[in-house]
Formats: sequence, C-alpha cells, structure tokens
Amino acid sequence: MDEVIKGHAARVRAVDPLVGGHDDLRERGEEPLRARDAVGVASLDRIDPGSLRASWSPLTVHRLEARVAGPDPEAALGGLVDRWTGTLRSGDPEQALVVPWPSRDTAPVRALAVRGFAPIAVSAVRRLRKRSVRASAVRRATLADLEAVAWLYERLVAFDAQFGWVTVRASTSARIRELLVGEALPLEWCWVAEVEGEVAGVVIVSPPERSRWIARSVNAWPVAYLGVLYVEPSVRGQGVGTALTEIAQSHAAARGVHSMVLHHALPNPFSAPFWAQRGYRPLITQWVRHLPQTTS
Repeated sequence: MDEVIKGHAARVRAVDPLVGGHDDLRERGEEPLRARDAVGVASLDRIDPGSLRASWSPLTVHRLEARVAGPDPEAALGGLVDRWTGTLRSGDPEQALVVPWPSRDTAPVRALAVRGFAPIAVSAVRRLRKRSVRASAVRRATLADLEAVAWLYERLVAFDAQFGWVTVRASTSARIRELLVGEALPLEWCWVAEVEGEVAGVVIVSPPERSRWIARSVNAWPVAYLGVLYVEPSVRGQGVGTALTEIAQSHAAARGVHSMVLHHALPNPFSAPFWAQRGYRPLITQWVRHLPQTTS
C-alpha cells in the first residue's frame, strides 16, 4: 500500500506540483480496496434532502479516493474501480459515483471514460498577486441586499441544474436565505455589482478560516474559496463578472491569500472560457457516473 501511494504521489507531483493531499490516503473506518498497483478508500454520503447541499448534489454519493502506480496506471485504476463498483449495494435515491482525479494526471483517466464516467465539474485554482483594483459599480453587500443576492443565487442554482449534478429543490430558496443571513453576508466576503442602479451580479468568497475543507487539495496556502459568481444574462459581456472577480481577488491578496480556488461545471459553455481568461486552471476533476433510479 505504501509503495503504491508513493508511486502515485511522485507521478502526480511531476505533472502538477500544485496538487496537494496525494501523498497519503485517509481511511474512513472502511477497509481499503486493493487491486494490482492500486489502493483506494470508498465512502458513502447520504445528503439531507432539505439541506442546501442537496441543491448542489445528488442525494446519495458514492466516492472513491484512489491511488495508482506501476507501469500501467490506466489498468491499475480500472481494476480498482471494478472492485469498487462490484461492492455497491444501495437502493437509495439519486445515486451517483464520484472519482476525483488530478486534472493534469491524464495517464489513467481512460479507465474512467470507458466505464461510463464523465468529467462533470472541476476545481480550478489561481495564484494571487497584490494589485489595486477600482470598480465604481461594485460594492460590499449588506443585509439590505439580501433579497437581491438571494435571487441571483437561486438563478445560479437553476442555471447549473441544466448540467446534471445540481438540482433545484423545494427547500432551495429557504436554505439560500438562511445561508446568506447566518454565514455568507456576516462572515464571508460578498460584493454586488450594480447596473443602472439595480443589483445585477454577485460574488461570494470564503476566507481562509472558512476554506479549510478545500485547502488540503492545494500546495499553496493560505487558500480562499470563491463559491458564488453570477451575473444576470441581460448584462453579460459588459465586464460585470470580470469586475466582481478582480475585486474579490484583490481583497483576498491584500489579506495574504496565496491561492483562490473555485468549482465550475465542465459542460457549462460559459464557465471554462471565462475562468481560463481570469487565470484559473484545472486542479482536480470530478469524474461522475449516475446510477439509474430503482423502482419498487
């Protein structure tokens, strides 16, 4: 097991030194899965249908953290995935399988594609530099902006739902408002952009002390997480998204943040070009396979 992890870490480090967390394998109370030149830990996440997380994910997520080495990493990953999927026995609703993989470590990923997995989302990263940015139409959000920000957040969820991982649920609107009132507006960095006096865009960033959950994936700290960016379609192409992003990055860099991380949907035809132009590049790709719904 140790030799596989060392070999895996060395290969990942060679293709992308910015990827963190691959020089070990955290066990979660389950016996590790093993295959030739491969080892992994499987986990099962059942999500409360009434939580905000349920808007951003299927309700049942089987996840495999895998490490592969040897002369044929594709075969090693394929053997491990076959072992894993052969153990799954859950009748829960909305089941999906997830294998997170370093985006630049392309040698093994054909094993996922031929087994019905598709790259659905990516965590992307950019290293920040201190710079002065002014954008007169962008200002810090306050509780007075709650309804406008909530509306934009709901529009973001509805837009991302087109791509197969996100779902608008009956509880989505209420949970978004709870998050904004209890956490995002008082504890995080939130800006809105106004166009002709109306709020038309929003960006929300979690500072480093609230981004520890994702910081382990990056070998450059401190890390902040850009969780929300949305601009009304009617004003896109006018630099609103760019202004919001630059203000957020400038604010974070001035407070010592080294890297900004975010997620975006790969099937979204707007996200990948926009974030690439802003200097973000893929770090970890989420390879996903949805399981068919079972009927009783």
